[in-house]
Amino acid sequence: MQLSKSDYMLFLRHPAWLWVKKNDPKKIPPVDENTQAMFDAGHQFEPYAESLFPEGVSLGFSDYDEYRSLPKRTQDAIKRGDQILFQPRFDWTEFTCICDIVSFVADNEVDLYEIKASTKVKPEHVYDLAFQTALLEGNGLKVRNIYVIHVNNQYVRHGEVKADGITTITDITAKVRAKSLETEQNMAQALVVAASPTMPDPNPDLTKLNSKKDWLPIYRNIVGEIAKPIHNAQPIINKEALSHFLGELEYPLYFLDYETMSGLIPYFDGHRPYQQVPFQYSLHMLESPEAAVTQKEYLHRDNSDPSRPLTEQLLKDIGNKGSVLVWFEGFEKARNSELGQMLPEYQEAMEAINDRIVDLMIPFKNKWYDDPRFDGSASIKYVLPVLCPELSYKELDIQEGGSAQRLWMEAVLDNKRAGEKDKILDDLLAYCTLDTLAMVEIYKKLIHY
Repeated sequence: MQLSKSDYMLFLRHPAWLWVKKNDPKKIPPVDENTQAMFDAGHQFEPYAESLFPEGVSLGFSDYDEYRSLPKRTQDAIKRGDQILFQPRFDWTEFTCICDIVSFVADNEVDLYEIKASTKVKPEHVYDLAFQTALLEGNGLKVRNIYVIHVNNQYVRHGEVKADGITTITDITAKVRAKSLETEQNMAQALVVAASPTMPDPNPDLTKLNSKKDWLPIYRNIVGEIAKPIHNAQPIINKEALSHFLGELEYPLYFLDYETMSGLIPYFDGHRPYQQVPFQYSLHMLESPEAAVTQKEYLHRDNSDPSRPLTEQLLKDIGNKGSVLVWFEGFEKARNSELGQMLPEYQEAMEAINDRIVDLMIPFKNKWYDDPRFDGSASIKYVLPVLCPELSYKELDIQEGGSAQRLWMEAVLDNKRAGEKDKILDDLLAYCTLDTLAMVEIYKKLIHY
């Protein structure tokens, strides 16, 4: 049995993950569209990193036959004297890996580069490169320096994207070398696990490298859906704290929610990698406790930078007094500050909105209103079904922010969904509307305690 670099990384995340992949792969759910979009964004970054090495020779593969021939083609390139190799493959004993960039600096001496679409070096990158280093040295090469090429999220696009601006190179040689013995031991244990007739303990608490969330769907496939306990308990309400919180609010009340675009490669001038730029908002308004609720909204429909038209419309809609309620204030405040920085003439006005923001999540986060049915979460997706069961995201075709972002970008910016664009825009209006209507209805429930 041959183990690849991705197999090894699964083992590090959870030994049972590797075992399932090798012995019962149907338990692993297919990659969803949002995750695939993230992978695709990572692939967009690779050409910028590779362009830093204009003498590079691309090997790689596009089908299984080319994959099988890649070790031989790698050795042929080395014999030819090619100095910089993109996607060479090295086999050693029962292991194989494809490196991103191997640069020969002397006979049998190389620098190793890994391209990552993250904005910083993560712990798993060190383990990844320690595995690659072991295979390169198993092939008789001396690895001199080890680097990660990752995204510079402080880069601001102006005109054509500059490869040397959007990339950052970080030396992690010492960190990788410190993992040498651990890597040797882990590789040996991974082989044992993969060949074992029995699965290791799949307990989610045994996950490492911050991978518990990704392991849980596989765990549920292994053990079956675990029935949640039926909660008969009553909510716990700190009426004094809740009353003080609500008493600080100033009418008119505005309930605000953004949907945002974000791309590794900035779409427009003035944008940074991964910057969350609003393309849509919903704004429900309540003039007084007895007033009828009204709504205003904005949805950008053209393939152009949404920041200016959205900001200008918001400032017309939101007025200059009254509390602005959001759910998880850090997100909306950051967007407002960034819009103000991008549009200096509106910076003061956007910061004035921030001064009025109140986080409606606070009573739930601080347990002033707690219910066992929240499952310990203060997310609106958990609070809403309990307090306002008549409202449900399950009836919508777009049910969460990741899909809202992806579908808008595909329909409006990437022209991938021409026949679906109108429906997607309607679905986005319905989803964002529910986000702010949910806050209104939750607020109404709270003021009655």
